[in-house]
Amino acid sequence: MSTLNDVIDRGRRMTGGGLERLRRLTKMAQGAVEGARHAAAETKPKQAMDDVTLQRKVESIVFRSEGAPKESVNVNVADGVVYLRGQLKRPEDVRALEDAVREIPEVRGVENLVHLPGTPAPTRADTPREQQKSRETAPRSARPGAGEPVARVTTEARTADAEPGPDELAAEGKGRQPAPMGSQDTSAGG
Repeated sequence: MSTLNDVIDRGRRMTGGGLERLRRLTKMAQGAVEGARHAAAETKPKQAMDDVTLQRKVESIVFRSEGAPKESVNVNVADGVVYLRGQLKRPEDVRALEDAVREIPEVRGVENLVHLPGTPAPTRADTPREQQKSRETAPRSARPGAGEPVARVTTEARTADAEPGPDELAAEGKGRQPAPMGSQDTSAGG
């Protein structure tokens, strides 16, 4: 079997005056070989891809097909980790969705929180227990103290010469005060 250079040399001898054409064809052949080599190389992830761009890429690749669960699955990305939340009908769909996301080179990890109908939504294990949601949580109206107003707390200390606050003006039946820096009355009568 002859090498590429042997073929080129034989072609040069046969063409005679078409040397320039052969040179161009040779360059094209070398470019095609180089392109095929690059295409066969493993795809490397882009280093500078931010979370929003990665989220859009995951959504466009995974939900591209006609029957994709676009409405029932939510995609979020934090530090290159993709979080899948939602509900799918079959366990194999859940696994296929996770596998499709893992194939994207820029994805550093996948947290699959997708669940089946009739099953509780999973929670992340590293979320503090008091912040995890459970099905036993009572509705807001049934919780003790739900009807009581919440007192607002502030760390700001009021000075003696401070303007009255909105709550104090409301208690006195007064409205909002004009701006202190020499505001003027712009009503229609003045």
